[in-house]
Order: sequence, then structure tokens, then C-alpha cells
Amino acid sequence: MDIITHTLSGVAVASVIINLKKFSFKQSAVILGFGALGGCLPDIDVISMWSGFDGTFGQWFNLNETGRNIYTAKYWYSHHAFFHSLLASILFTGLLATLSGLRQKITKGVALLQGFQIGGLASFFFAYNIHLVEDMLTPSSAWGGVAYFWPSPVYIGGWGKIWWWNNYDIFGIVLILLTFNLIWRSFVKKQLLARVSAVLSFAVGVTLISYQVNTREVDYNYSQPIEFKSLESQSLDEQKVILGDPLFNMMIKLDQKVPVHF
Repeated sequence: MDIITHTLSGVAVASVIINLKKFSFKQSAVILGFGALGGCLPDIDVISMWSGFDGTFGQWFNLNETGRNIYTAKYWYSHHAFFHSLLASILFTGLLATLSGLRQKITKGVALLQGFQIGGLASFFFAYNIHLVEDMLTPSSAWGGVAYFWPSPVYIGGWGKIWWWNNYDIFGIVLILLTFNLIWRSFVKKQLLARVSAVLSFAVGVTLISYQVNTREVDYNYSQPIEFKSLESQSLDEQKVILGDPLFNMMIKLDQKVPVHF
């Protein structure tokens, strides 16, 4: 799935968490930022596709493979490997907790973690794992899923239920969920109501996305590279049917303005 939807999904997860307790505007912004970071961080392993990778990381670590080969391989640092695992999400969350706790102790000399910091860490952890689940829905390609239980050699997912990008319907659902939680938070007065509505909105969002994913008419898995362009074209055709011409054309214009696959 594209990095924009991954990141937005992380922020949507965080928007649920900021409704579970009364946080200040600044605290909420930190929690949303942690969600965005968790939503995009797993794709740090895409760095091997950077044009300067071989001349920098490749030389520094004396790598025998080119970055392009590393990307599609199954080294621990390849795409969909360690960085797309439950263990990575736990380790990175622990690292953030340590840094956050040390910073607070140095600057204030009080308890290592406060409520909003725990909320931020929870946002990061769940956003990170939402990213991994979303990638399980994409084609198996060279990996056959993601190494969720790394260091186990078993890869999970690769179901081909959605294309790598062009999932405008899913993007729309995530955006609506996020917008609702942010706006609703400004109006609701009772904390219990805020909590219930946030959890319900998330449940509805997951249900709608599950429906969209499981009613795709195209199997997006492919065995030959030549099928790539054909399936990408089919993904756009399917989005046009789902969204209708006006909304589809709007999304295409937005897509053309974005410098990454979306």
C-alpha cells in the first residue's frame, strides 16, 4: 500500500486514542505525530531502492548485493522483512519509551512516563502494526507477504486483495474516520461518549474497509512482471466503478500532484 495511506492510517489510529482521555491540544498533536511516525516507519527498508544506496550504505557495510537486489530479496534488512515485523514494532516502541522517559527525567525530574506519552507510544505501536496488516493485503510479489513473526522465515499475507496503490476508496474511508474523530472531539463534552464514539468509529471504519477489500473483483497477485501494467490499469478501472466518475476524477487529479505512488 502507498505511504500516504499508511501514514494517514496511523494518524487515524491516533485520533481514536486522543478521544479516550482528555488531552491538551499540544499533547494531542504529539500523539497524532507518533501515529504518523508509526504508520510510515516500517517502509524505512525501502531505502535500498534509493539511487545513492550502493555508493553509501552498500560501501559502508560492504554489501555484496545491489540495493535493487536487496529490496526484493529476503535478507533481514530487505523490504517486508525485519522492519515489517511485530518484533520491530516492539523494539521501536521501547526505544521511543526510553528516549521519552529519559528526556522527561532530565528536564523535570518526575515520573518517567505521563498519560499523554503512554498515549503516544500506544499510537505508534498500533499504527506500526496497522501498516503491516495493510501490506498483507497487497500482492505476494517477491516476498509472499510480510515477515510479521521475524525471525521466523514464514511470511504472512501476500493475498493480492488490493493493488500496491490506487486504493482511493480505502484512503477515503480512513480520511473520513480521521476527520470525524478530530471534529467530534471538539464538540463532545462527556468523556464516556467520546470514548464510545471513537471506538465505534474505528469499528465502522475497519468494517467498511474489510468490505471494500473483500469485494474486489480482481485478484491482484501476479506471477509474471508483464502482468504488472495490466493489473495496475485494472485497479484504476475498478476504482472508477467504485467511486463514480466525479470523485474518481478528483482523486486522479490529486494523485497526479503527489510525487509518490498514491
